[in-house]
Amino acid sequence: MEDQGVKPTVDEQVVKPAEVGQAARPGKDLLDRTWDFFASVRVATVLLFLIAVASVGGTLIQQEGTFSSPLPPEEYYPQRYGPVLGLLLLRTGMTHAYTSWWYLTLLFMIGASLVICSLERFVPLWRAVQRPNPAPDTGFVRRLKQQFTVPAAAGDSPFAQLAAALKARRYLVIEKDGRLYADKGRWGRWGPYITHIGLILILIGAGMRALPGAYMEQFIWIKDGEVVKVPGTDFYVESLGFEAEFYETGQPKAYRTHARVIDADGNVVKTHTISLNEPLAYDWVELYQSSYYTDPGWAEVAVLDRVTSEEVGRITINLTQPERQYTVGDYRMTVTAYYPDFGLDADGKPTTRSSRVTNPGMVLEIAPPAGEPFTTWFFPLYPAMEFDATTPVKFNTLSIDPISTSGLQVKKDLGIPVIYLGLIVITLGVFATFYIAHRRYWAFVEDGLVVVGGWTNRNHGSFERETRQIAHLLDPERYAIGDEMEGEER
Repeated sequence: MEDQGVKPTVDEQVVKPAEVGQAARPGKDLLDRTWDFFASVRVATVLLFLIAVASVGGTLIQQEGTFSSPLPPEEYYPQRYGPVLGLLLLRTGMTHAYTSWWYLTLLFMIGASLVICSLERFVPLWRAVQRPNPAPDTGFVRRLKQQFTVPAAAGDSPFAQLAAALKARRYLVIEKDGRLYADKGRWGRWGPYITHIGLILILIGAGMRALPGAYMEQFIWIKDGEVVKVPGTDFYVESLGFEAEFYETGQPKAYRTHARVIDADGNVVKTHTISLNEPLAYDWVELYQSSYYTDPGWAEVAVLDRVTSEEVGRITINLTQPERQYTVGDYRMTVTAYYPDFGLDADGKPTTRSSRVTNPGMVLEIAPPAGEPFTTWFFPLYPAMEFDATTPVKFNTLSIDPISTSGLQVKKDLGIPVIYLGLIVITLGVFATFYIAHRRYWAFVEDGLVVVGGWTNRNHGSFERETRQIAHLLDPERYAIGDEMEGEER
């Protein structure tokens, strides 16, 4: 951001970089042309626009690792967005926009543009602000909008009273070669460059996603009592149980997972209840409660004698992963096939439509105490459905205990602290830019009078009042201040 108002010195004039399309001067090599390209404000504007568009697209399009479907990306996106658009998103990298090569290239280019634009303007501004010219041409001082004259002070320095008044207002005062220079609020001039540093930190934080191990976004499903290794880490998470609260309408009100973290040595290092706004954080990784589903988990089954209907015995079947063999009384049963989500394929053969337990069916080979073994089907949710009603035994499902599966979003982003630091730096830069005015005074002696001229880069009304107050302090008879202005200052 450029300063407004009168420019005090020629050194302070900011050199403008070559704009896009500007004809290069003869003799410029490739390095100079590249420097001029990135120093262009137009280039920076175009890059910011492209990054904004890409970021909006990455926000609107569900990114890889964030969807809860078990399908791989090459199957999920054509199913979600259609075969043409889904394939296009995969090919262009929009499904992982923030880690794609073109997005990282844009970040690098805007970072280079910020650095080069800052360097182009840094040296002239440093020279003007940090090494000001305390003795400019007297004509320059006379042309300043804010100026006044007061009698020179008696003694060693004609500027003694002026210097005391400025120092009381926290000005840095320099007397050199019969001249006086004073200023304050230099940090206000560095505000835009502080903001640039904050932007560069944000770009670095965003670019860290490309570093191995610095960024991860995955989705895991974990059943009650199950232990699952967290992707990209060396620790595990165990679900101690899932619970949900519901409204009267049946809609979920709140749901949470009681979990604990187990390290590679099998030690429990942390226990936490994961809810929608309270993730589990460990070793720079956060696990967020994202979704859940409930399936039949355990079935208590009674085995009955078909002729007498007497109970032979009971078994408890884990519908997620049944045991290979069960023994009920004198009967030994072997599970030869299991279909968690039973269905028939195009050829009419048994198949499972998914890995979820929604319609379990199993094939049992039963060895009776006497006679030949026989094979039968059993559907725990529909025990009355039989393919063979001549077998010696039949089944009756006494109860089904549900089991919940919690969907956890796994996130790791080491660039987040860097981004937060960049936001803090940007806030400081914006504050310095808009709320700290760089105010300067020059003074010289002519015909027994001290000629004073002042300049500021912003907030000219306040600076004018301050100038009038200083003049009134040094020469109250000549520079009177009305009650209205004094009240405004108060």
